[in-house]
Amino acid sequence: MYLSLKNSKSIFFFLCLLAFLFAGNVLAQKNNNNLIHGQVTTRDGSPAAYSTIKLSNGRSARVDKEGRYTFRDLIPGTYVVTVSFVGLPEQSQTLSLAVGESAVADFVLSADGKTLDEILIIGQKYAITSKKESDYVARLPLKNLENPQVYSVVDKELIKEQMALTLEESFRNVPGAAPSKTGAGMPSFFSRGFQTSENFRNGMATYLRTGIDLAQVERVETIKGPTSTLFGAQMTSFGGIVNYITKKPYETFGGEVGYSMGSWDMNRLTADINAPIAAEEGLLFRVNLARQKENTFQDQGNNATVLIAPSLSYQVNDRLKLSLDADFYAVKGITPAGWMIDPKLGKTSFDQLHLDYRQSLNDNSLVSRQSSSNILFQADYKLSDQWQSQTKYAWGGGSYDDLYIFDMIWKTDSLVNRILRTFTDEESARKNFQQNFIGDFKIGQFRNRMVIGLDYMSNYRKTRYDGLGYGGDVFAPAQLYNLPGTPVIRIEDVNAVLAKRNTGQNITKEASYSAYVSDVFNVTDRLSAMASLRIDRIINEGLSNTLTRIEKKDRYNQTALSPKFGLVYQLLKDKVSLFANYMNGFKNIPGREQVDKTYSFFKPQRANQLEGGVKVELSDLFNATVSYYNIDVTNSLYTETRSTGNFTVQGGTQNSKGFEVELIGKPFTGFNYVASYGYNDNEFISGANVGKRAIGTPEHVLNIWASYALTDGSAKGLGLGVGNSYISKAFLDAANTFTLGAYNLLDATVFYNRPKYSVRVKANNILDKKYWVSDGYYARPQKPFNFMASVAYKF
Repeated sequence: MYLSLKNSKSIFFFLCLLAFLFAGNVLAQKNNNNLIHGQVTTRDGSPAAYSTIKLSNGRSARVDKEGRYTFRDLIPGTYVVTVSFVGLPEQSQTLSLAVGESAVADFVLSADGKTLDEILIIGQKYAITSKKESDYVARLPLKNLENPQVYSVVDKELIKEQMALTLEESFRNVPGAAPSKTGAGMPSFFSRGFQTSENFRNGMATYLRTGIDLAQVERVETIKGPTSTLFGAQMTSFGGIVNYITKKPYETFGGEVGYSMGSWDMNRLTADINAPIAAEEGLLFRVNLARQKENTFQDQGNNATVLIAPSLSYQVNDRLKLSLDADFYAVKGITPAGWMIDPKLGKTSFDQLHLDYRQSLNDNSLVSRQSSSNILFQADYKLSDQWQSQTKYAWGGGSYDDLYIFDMIWKTDSLVNRILRTFTDEESARKNFQQNFIGDFKIGQFRNRMVIGLDYMSNYRKTRYDGLGYGGDVFAPAQLYNLPGTPVIRIEDVNAVLAKRNTGQNITKEASYSAYVSDVFNVTDRLSAMASLRIDRIINEGLSNTLTRIEKKDRYNQTALSPKFGLVYQLLKDKVSLFANYMNGFKNIPGREQVDKTYSFFKPQRANQLEGGVKVELSDLFNATVSYYNIDVTNSLYTETRSTGNFTVQGGTQNSKGFEVELIGKPFTGFNYVASYGYNDNEFISGANVGKRAIGTPEHVLNIWASYALTDGSAKGLGLGVGNSYISKAFLDAANTFTLGAYNLLDATVFYNRPKYSVRVKANNILDKKYWVSDGYYARPQKPFNFMASVAYKF
């Protein structure tokens, strides 16, 4: 005890000393009179208000209305001053500051005042500079033309113009992406023949139990293909991943408040407030808020959501930057029922079934309560001119309190079994720690950009689940010819059934330990090669139950290697590049107890992709990506019938191939477009369902959005946007006999944008199409024609 107390005192004294030295160092660096200032103008002499100035030490500032800026309290040294304006080339100057000195850096942008005014009014939502640059896709600062991987970006300007509210709405701008949604409402989509339902937030893992409100989102990145090499196995799909970037604070006071209303009593209030705490000392704060209530288009259903998303950053000195951001999202309402079919139904589409599209067979007393939370801490430290350290810790959690999901299973064209899946409580948490060392250096005359990383992730889930109707009838089926005679299932009926059950909570825990390295090697200034490798060790503790307390046999450990290779050759420097890649993905598979009580262990499921294509970037006039891919999946599980029963065996294979095209451009002033097409051919080669397509995966996906805004005259800022999404048919069953029909979604917006305010009106599904969206398990009917109007004030 004495030794422990003594050591504690020593540690406490040491920490206090470190804190004192750290604080003194910070104060010494902050308390001086050095400053950098200047003016930014356009080529016709107008002040370039709203430009952004950045220093090489990480500090940034917004240029004021007179085009001026100032950085105070700088330490002596050399600084690179960079000015940027969305859609224009960056400019930089290098300055040296001695003790007590000031320095001036003036800039003239390569545009006139009219061009900047156009950007402020109608935005630059399709500009190459704002759309494709990403530090998350390769975990390296690579330009799009330098990256052998295909990815898409949907930024906040396009999101605003389309009046998108949820993450899945943004997917309509992603090549080949067909919308989907999980049973509990988490956003997902089908891509390249596979469903992706996990989401990354600022490059780190989440554990959502809700959707995602776009009020907090700066941009949405979708990274195509198997991506396990950098992002691991637990969060990735073989078709790609989603990474959404949240809004960050900046150095000037500002923001926006908005109100929206629409069909089915939709009311929405949002606020985006940026309020620097001590801008000159680099301490910044921003918060995004959203509150929404809406009824459903069906006879039963409603939901209410609340979002709180604060973000804090602190530029400690020219080497160290700390940031802390979070979001808290709660949903209360009725979970839409899932429509399913009995294998013996004998019908081929929902059009042949007798149920009104607006009839839900649900009840408003079955209120579900869901929540998701995310917290991210990040420390960026400049080790040298060639290397920087990036340390991240993320916590993501979610809960059901409670969740009620109806499975409506069609037994005949007029008789529906109502099975209720109840999660009467659930807690889930995911911790993710990541350490990256990012370098940009030369070996001889050859440039290398490298990331070396360590990744730790742990998952915890505790849930109480009852399937009321699976294993025996609980509620009377719905008779579609006699709905008035069909009993309504209310919360009192559900509680009465649950009260007679003694269900324990299932607990699952697992952790993964990973290391990875990726290097981009420039053979010449036009030819580069990428080589990457990940080693991943997963430790799964299996499933336990608080009631039975029986130790399960499903604990397992697996180790996997995931390589990735890529080549890029720029036919025209910084304009046109050819690329090719090999990428690997894997999923850990737990063991299974067989019918004869033996226990089988399995290898990780594998996906190997070969891809090639071309990327084109011609300023903001035209941007294109065309790619062809071929993905082979091995080590899949399937059921094999033997004389002693059905056994789970490994060895199933699947192939998915196709091509994708993305076109983005601005052919003339005020007009912008983004268009994409994806073709996918997938089938099971061996195992179960040989020759069949995967459930929910369409063959063709076509998306286009175009807008035009006036940039001159008294009505400048007035514009029109029109978009259409075409999704071809998909199958709801593994036998490919029941079809979800193809559909077109035609949308349009009218908007009036000014620097200080905006007014927007949107019509969705103008053709009033009836359509269903599948998640690979069941389908849900979607909204018919609806409208929305919004007004926003910017300050």
